[in-house]
Amino acid sequence: MALTKKLQCFWTLGLCLVVSKLSKLVKVPYVPTIYDPGFIHECVDLHNEMRGKVTPSAANMQYLHWDKDLARLAKSWTRKCKYSHNPCTAKRYSCTVDFDFIGENMYLGPINSTPKEVISLWYSERKYYNFENMTCSKICGNYTQVVWANTFKVGCAVSNCPNLLGRSAALFVCNYAPAGNEKNTNPYVKGEFCSMCKAEDCVSNLCLHVTERATQHRAGHLLMLGFILHRLL
Repeated sequence: MALTKKLQCFWTLGLCLVVSKLSKLVKVPYVPTIYDPGFIHECVDLHNEMRGKVTPSAANMQYLHWDKDLARLAKSWTRKCKYSHNPCTAKRYSCTVDFDFIGENMYLGPINSTPKEVISLWYSERKYYNFENMTCSKICGNYTQVVWANTFKVGCAVSNCPNLLGRSAALFVCNYAPAGNEKNTNPYVKGEFCSMCKAEDCVSNLCLHVTERATQHRAGHLLMLGFILHRLL
């Protein structure tokens, strides 16, 4: 009996050592989280860079801001490792109570794919889009969502889904609000950049959304109040 217990202990110890050695040999691919500042900035900056250089130029293109709820939505869906759109995007107020419909772009590729590579790939679909007659010669819905003028919030996420490609693979999803890609509608109004917003609300050829502008104004007022109180005390 005692010998059997000793053998079981040795077996368990040996198994633990093997697992420990294997875990060191097998490198787990790094996947950025939705709280990673570098990941967030790259997603937002690349979107805004693309939106600020559209051709023809956009009169009403809004500046995109990161939205934590949209990022959590994207993460919850990528964890399911299904290369298909989230069903909630087809139903009003099903994804979030703040917006009736949510836009969604998806990408599946190498695990080391970066936000810059993914968003640039979506934007490259512009060559298939005819702005004048609002038609696509091939797939271009990812592009039109990236440059949809009325969209002002974005949240992205990536998960490792080896089951989709038979090896480590990045399932990358970005959700947008309000949703774009309305039928028979151009993604933006053609015209001089920022010509449909005030000069003080124009940032890198993009218009600040009214709520974001109000937030910035409140922040400025608080800073000024803090400065005054500091001088008085």
